[in-house]
Amino acid sequence: MLAVLVTVAALIGVASLRSRDDGGAGLQMASPGAPLTSGEECGSGPCRTLTSQPVDAGTVDLLADDQGTNGRFRAGGVLIETTITQLGARLDAGSLSCVTASVSACLVTGPLGSGRVGQLMVDRAGTWRSVDKPYFSDAGVLTLGNVSGSDAPEVVVVQNSPVLARVYALDGSTVGCTRRYTYLSQLRGWPDVRLQAADLRACS
Repeated sequence: MLAVLVTVAALIGVASLRSRDDGGAGLQMASPGAPLTSGEECGSGPCRTLTSQPVDAGTVDLLADDQGTNGRFRAGGVLIETTITQLGARLDAGSLSCVTASVSACLVTGPLGSGRVGQLMVDRAGTWRSVDKPYFSDAGVLTLGNVSGSDAPEVVVVQNSPVLARVYALDGSTVGCTRRYTYLSQLRGWPDVRLQAADLRACS
């Protein structure tokens, strides 16, 4: 019963973080982790590489223990702890997506309850940092995409209740929302959601 209450509390807390448009106010950047050393551990066991992606003429890696419950994001010899695993998310080979741009970014995601939670990593001037607040989708869809046409990716968060997609800039400010739909399948490209600037309007 206690475990259930803790999980429910975590879900409510995460969902509330992105339920309102705060214009990016209060966002802080976490400090990058320590350089990778021999025998680096993820939790109580050794790290293993779940997946890797090329970004900015280099490679970033997502590391985790055997259960995917303790993770690390590695870029350029720097490790950043995955805070979403502390909320209860589990990482796997499909948990990392990255976009190379003028400001590159990666999204680390994992299932949490009936939805999906994500942690944003941003590369500014060659230094990767983690954005403090997580993103949560009760529809289980979090993606990086270029929706507004700017030379930087945005975070797309699909909601199931009500059915719509919210788009956030890398600083956490809201770019816009789609109109409300009756079904998730009405979102452009569903289930591989590919929004365009014309899909967006002010979030209500």
